[in-house]
Amino acid sequence: STTDGPGIRTNIFLQGCAKRCVFCCNPETQALANPLEHPEFAASSAELSSLLLKYKEWLKPRGGGVTVSGGEALLQPEFVADLFQRVQSIGLTTCLDTACFGNTRRWDKVLPYTDHVLLCMKGMDNDIAARVARVSAVEMAKSKAFSYYIRDHYPNIRITLRWVLLKGITDTVAELDALVAFAKDLGESFHAVEILPYHELGREKYDMLNLEYPLDDMTSYTLEDARVVQARLEVSGLSTILSTV
Repeated sequence: STTDGPGIRTNIFLQGCAKRCVFCCNPETQALANPLEHPEFAASSAELSSLLLKYKEWLKPRGGGVTVSGGEALLQPEFVADLFQRVQSIGLTTCLDTACFGNTRRWDKVLPYTDHVLLCMKGMDNDIAARVARVSAVEMAKSKAFSYYIRDHYPNIRITLRWVLLKGITDTVAELDALVAFAKDLGESFHAVEILPYHELGREKYDMLNLEYPLDDMTSYTLEDARVVQARLEVSGLSTILSTV
């Protein structure tokens, strides 16, 4: 991948997520699974790092490395921490792709070995975020706390805020203004807002899994409209990345 952190990266998707986001395009990764019951899908951190070593010279230029995603990577902090230590020991960078989960004890297992964080913010208003992620507003408030915790305790980590554009939900003036204020409050820890126009690329997976598609009445967000949002954020002083995938 060239869109999940700096340079060229290997993406590792972990199984299990506590959220049920309405725009999730990987619903097959949501359910928790016991690796002892499914050894055909299990892998150890040692096995993965050994595999990555073969591609080290391809990944290393321009700060490339490994991005761990999900599901939710923070559901498996011990695994991610060990993998990240192994990755850094061979000269590659680490990136945590997360929507936040858990508490400081869990975060402190992973963050010492993390170079970059891609944090998917479901909304700035906690009630809006809860509506998008389909968990409690209290749970969604942790995303902001996680960001501030990185700012205050791990100043070398750079945070990219991922922002999915949903018409009339996350593209409102109130939400965008709050996003700008929040990003600026992160100071030097903030890297950019990655703008992700909503798409329907995961719809077929829901059909295959016999699941109801949560956004059946919502159309894809146009690139033209996304560029208007991008311009608004940049005029406010934020660095942005517009995903066209």
